[in-house]
Amino acid sequence: MHDVAIVGYGPVGATLAGLLGKVGVDVLVFDKNHEIYPKPRAVGFDHDAMRIFQRIGISEAISPFIEPFREEIYLGADGQVLQHFKHMPKPYPLTWDPHFTCDQPGIERELRNQIAGMPSVQVNLGYELQFFEQHPGSVTLHVQDKNQQSEKYQAKYLVGCDGASSYIRNQLNIDLESLDYDEPWLVVDMKVKDSCLAKLPVTNVQYCNPARPSTLICCPGNHRRWEFMTLPGDSPDAVIKEDQLWELMSPWIKPGEADIWRAASYRFHALVARKWQKGSVFLAGDSAHQTPPFLGQGMCQGIRDAGNLAWKLEQVVSGRAPESLLATYEDERRPNVVATTQLAKECGLMISERDFEKANIRDAEIAVATAGLGHTIIRQDLIPPFEVGFIESDARLSGRIFPQPLVMASGPEEVLMDDLLSPRFHLVVLANLIDAHELAELSTAASKLDVQMVVVYEDRLPEKSGHSQILKIKETTSLIKDYLTASSCIGAIVRPDHYVYCGIENVKNGLIALTLLAAKLRIAD
Repeated sequence: MHDVAIVGYGPVGATLAGLLGKVGVDVLVFDKNHEIYPKPRAVGFDHDAMRIFQRIGISEAISPFIEPFREEIYLGADGQVLQHFKHMPKPYPLTWDPHFTCDQPGIERELRNQIAGMPSVQVNLGYELQFFEQHPGSVTLHVQDKNQQSEKYQAKYLVGCDGASSYIRNQLNIDLESLDYDEPWLVVDMKVKDSCLAKLPVTNVQYCNPARPSTLICCPGNHRRWEFMTLPGDSPDAVIKEDQLWELMSPWIKPGEADIWRAASYRFHALVARKWQKGSVFLAGDSAHQTPPFLGQGMCQGIRDAGNLAWKLEQVVSGRAPESLLATYEDERRPNVVATTQLAKECGLMISERDFEKANIRDAEIAVATAGLGHTIIRQDLIPPFEVGFIESDARLSGRIFPQPLVMASGPEEVLMDDLLSPRFHLVVLANLIDAHELAELSTAASKLDVQMVVVYEDRLPEKSGHSQILKIKETTSLIKDYLTASSCIGAIVRPDHYVYCGIENVKNGLIALTLLAAKLRIAD
């Protein structure tokens, strides 16, 4: 019997397989398609997703397929600025740029290349799930292979990453909750001639024009994406014909100045599955939620699903945590997705207002409120922390992402902190806020629970001495120090997915928190 079966080998299924394969979990993957879809669908992801790609080991390999996401402006009916989406100030909390634009097929290829070298992951392309059966402690999958022969497989857990029309979600009879955004749009991807790029905007633009709401996204290289709201009277078939496309593109670009790469009609939805788990079966990615694209969080949400579920599955199948840990996947991810999708919907409603009078009132109110400058928004500030789940909910910093600075450890080279960490819980403390006796107390308690101890120094690292099990690092910025001291903490217990289990206000508080963690994981003394 295999540990985990994954149906769907798009970016979410591949990310989940890569995270599990990285730590040796026995994984089966099935996808009915033989090849990666060769054209772009998602065109962006954020630093949380990049950190997950880093965990898998592909952050360097995908560099040819990504660029930092440009700042974004919303323009009103008469072209006035309504709001700016700005970058957060440096140093960036995860070191990575806060948001990237990307070539999705290139990202998927590198994911698959990395997974191909993982002996515990078996990938089956051209295999289609027919149905599955749940039993106590296992799931039986009935699959049609690439030769149309029926085969059976067994796994302890099944994860449906099989897209918006998910067969697995449907077999589980799980409904989708509507968050009341359902609008038709046309998406057009263009390869612009080098000589014509300069005539286009250098930022991403949301045109909140009631005559035809539209979007321009600057993608890697000479790839540009336009999105146009489909209006009443538009023919779904005619609107994607080449002459109609060039008419829509005429304010920006003319035939001969770019090549049409892809054009597709979509309905932008705001939908979230009411349940993300039934028995031993889970949903992730588009099978669990669909969001309007206006915050660039579509693929990000699915990758966060994979990051959250992967460490919990590994802890459970390895026997280091009870099966009840898996219930916290839905507890954490669903409210987070709902909140983020609601924000994307609000952006969509602002962009897609078709009533001229309401649009003019909107624009005038924003002009008065902002002295004509428009609102300024930091995109990453909109992503909420977890409020429930596998955290100490009443503790400081719980449910928030822990920063990742560049650090020095055994030599003068700067490295990303996560690259020095093992895939387990960590207890991170500030060296200048703890004495040697207190450090020894915490280190002893942490080692009993297989929690990695990390001590952060401000100035120089101490000479090598005892406590060889402690990772001593010096950060080249003050990211960790500022993060902890802003909440009056000397440290934090951090989960394998780099979310904070709880902040620690003092050594006694830390020892109690470790005891609570042991109880939750049912670790014997």
